[in-house]
Amino acid sequence: MPAVQIRRAPLSLQASLKRDLLILWLAIAVVSLVLAALLLVLIRQGAGPQIARATHQAAVSCEALRAGAERMALADLGAPSSASQAVLDLALRDRPGTEGGFWRADAGVVAYAFPTYDGTGIKRDPPSAELERIASTAQRALDSESLVSDVRPGLREAVVFSACPVDARPRRLAAWTLMRVPLIGADVVNPLILAVSLLLCMVVSSGAWLGRMLARWRRQSESLQQQLAQSERLATLGRVSAGLAHEIRNPLGTMRMKVENALAAPPEVREARVAGALEAVLEQTGRLDALVSSLLALTQPFRVERQPVDLRTFLGEQMQRHLAAASAAGVVLSVAVEPALETGSPPPACFDPVQMARVFDNLLLNALAHTPAGGAIELGARRSAGGLLLWVADDGAGVPAALRETLFEAFATERTGGSGLGLALVREIVQAHGGRAGLAPSPRGARIELELPWPTS
Repeated sequence: MPAVQIRRAPLSLQASLKRDLLILWLAIAVVSLVLAALLLVLIRQGAGPQIARATHQAAVSCEALRAGAERMALADLGAPSSASQAVLDLALRDRPGTEGGFWRADAGVVAYAFPTYDGTGIKRDPPSAELERIASTAQRALDSESLVSDVRPGLREAVVFSACPVDARPRRLAAWTLMRVPLIGADVVNPLILAVSLLLCMVVSSGAWLGRMLARWRRQSESLQQQLAQSERLATLGRVSAGLAHEIRNPLGTMRMKVENALAAPPEVREARVAGALEAVLEQTGRLDALVSSLLALTQPFRVERQPVDLRTFLGEQMQRHLAAASAAGVVLSVAVEPALETGSPPPACFDPVQMARVFDNLLLNALAHTPAGGAIELGARRSAGGLLLWVADDGAGVPAALRETLFEAFATERTGGSGLGLALVREIVQAHGGRAGLAPSPRGARIELELPWPTS
C-alpha cells in the first residue's frame, strides 16, 4: 500500500529514465548507421569507383561480343550484316549504357549497336566523336592480341573504351565497347564527403559520450538507491519510534496515575485504591505485552507454509471465533463463497492457514470495533483475474479520508485503544504470500480485499 508505493516510485522513475536514455542511444546508433551508409554511397559516387565499375563492365561486354562473334564465325566480316547485328543486340541488350561494335583496320567500324539507347529504337550510327579513340583501342588490342581498356577523362563525363581481338591475324576483326560515365564534380562530392564524415564523427562521439554518461548515471543511481533505502529505513524507524513512544506513554501514564492516587489516599480507602491500581497496572501491562508481541510479529520474518485449504470451512472457522463478540455487539457475521469454488472441480486454494487466520483475526477485530449495533460484517472469497480474492466488508462508518493513504502503515489508527499494528501485520503476511492487501471502494462502510496467487497445480 502507501509504504510499498513509496519504495516502488523511484524504481519506476529510474526504469523510465533508463528506457528513455536507451531509446536515445539506439536513435543515435541508427543515425550513425544511416550516415555511414550515406558516406559509403558518396564515396562510391566518386570518379574513381565509377570509372572502375564502368571499365569492368565494358571489358565483360567486349568479351561477350568476342564470344558471340566466334560462335557466329564473323572473323571475315567486311560489312554490316544481320548476323553481326544479332550478336551485338544479344550481347548488349542486358547491359544498360553499353554501346559497341566490330572494327577492322581496313574498313573501320563495320557494325555498331546501342540496344539500351534512351531514344526511339536501337541506335545504329556509331559515335563520330569517338571513332578515333575506338580505332586506337581496337588496333592496340589486335597488336597485343589481348583485351585493352582505355579512358578518356572529362569534366562532366568520362568515356571508357574496351577492345578485344576476335581474330588477330592481319586485317582481321576486333570487338569494342564503350560506356559513358556521368561524373559528379569533385568540387561537389568532396565537400559532401567531408561534411558527412564530420557529422558522422559528431554522432559517434555523442553516442560514446552518452554511453559514458549512462555508465556514470548507473553508478550514481546505485549510490542514490542505497542512500534512499537508508533514508527510508531511518524515516520508518522514526515513525515507528514515535508511535511506539506514544503507545507506551499512555499505559505508563495510566499506571503512574493509579499508583499515585493509591499512595495519596487516606488510610481508610487506601487498600481499595491499591487493589484498583494493581488491576489497572495488570491491564496496562497486558496492553504493553500485546504491543510488544505485535511489534515482534512485524519484525520477524514470516515463514509461509502453504497447504490446500477448503475456503468455506476456513472462513466459517474464522467467523465462529468472533461470533460471541459479534453477538454481544449486535453485529451479524456472514460468509460468502463463490459457488464455483465449492464445486470441487477447480484445485483448492493454497495458503498458510495459520498466518491467514491471524490476518482475519485482525480484520474482524478492526471491523467489529467500527461497526455499530445492527450492522453486518461479511467474509468472502471468489476467483479473480489475479488469483484468489478474499475480503472482509462491514457497513460501519468507513475509513476516514485522512487515514486512507496510511491505513496499512504501523501506528496508523484513530481508534481509541488500538495499537495501529493490526493492518500493518495483515499487509506483511499477505505480501509474504506473494499477494497484496488494499482498501477497496465500497458504497458503505469499509471493505478490505486480499488478493493471493492461485496455485498452478
